[in-house]
Amino acid sequence: MLIPVMVTVMVLFTSSSPREVYIDNRTNTGIYLNVQEKVFPKHWYEKHIDACTQPLAFGERGRMIRILNTAFAKYPDRVIRENLTGVYLFRSMKFYGVPYGGTNFRNYVYLASDETNPNVTDAFVEGVFHHEFSSILLRNHAPEFDRSSWMRINPPDFRYGSGGTIAIMNGEASLAFDHRLNEQGFLTRYSQSSLEEDVNMFAQYLFSDQWEFWSIVELNEKIRQKATLLISFYHAIDPEFTEDYFRHFYRRTAAR
Repeated sequence: MLIPVMVTVMVLFTSSSPREVYIDNRTNTGIYLNVQEKVFPKHWYEKHIDACTQPLAFGERGRMIRILNTAFAKYPDRVIRENLTGVYLFRSMKFYGVPYGGTNFRNYVYLASDETNPNVTDAFVEGVFHHEFSSILLRNHAPEFDRSSWMRINPPDFRYGSGGTIAIMNGEASLAFDHRLNEQGFLTRYSQSSLEEDVNMFAQYLFSDQWEFWSIVELNEKIRQKATLLISFYHAIDPEFTEDYFRHFYRRTAAR
């Protein structure tokens, strides 16, 4: 059974950089606040992608640290330590002129939290972290993911789209559960944008406490098959990840 442990952090202020850095003492992961310099790959700032950010509001820092405390505690320390170098926090991020709630590159996750947006709840931000971190794990542990079996679950004539960015730009990035698509093995419309986004959406909800996700797992065989495949992937990364491990998050909330 998972016993959540809150992350202990310490703050470091450096005179050579405008950012403030919190270090997770358990995993040595940096959480970067007040980021005003360029931290994305160089080509992301070129005209086509045109990466733009705003620094995280001062009042959001404590909340974001608390959210990441909760998120980190859902992984064995080793998994975070070996696969996540740092998390960069912003008030907003835009790529291709489109706002993003999160993205990732190599072993870094980038998150945005606009304090004026009521939809950016604690649960939403935490879900984005798990969503993006699953992409890192897919890259770092590619042999453990059974891609062929995952693809066979999809309808025979189905083809994924051109990726999450195109889906967002085309207004096809709904994150709402779609019961018609559930029968085909997809949680949301956004899941159909790429295999990676399909996996990301499952990961986001595996680490959540949403009863609706598990009810969809029970009611739809294809959703159940994909959830089982992804749990097997996480189990290959660390044996502590089992179905009961993931269901614990929902059961703990339901018992309150």
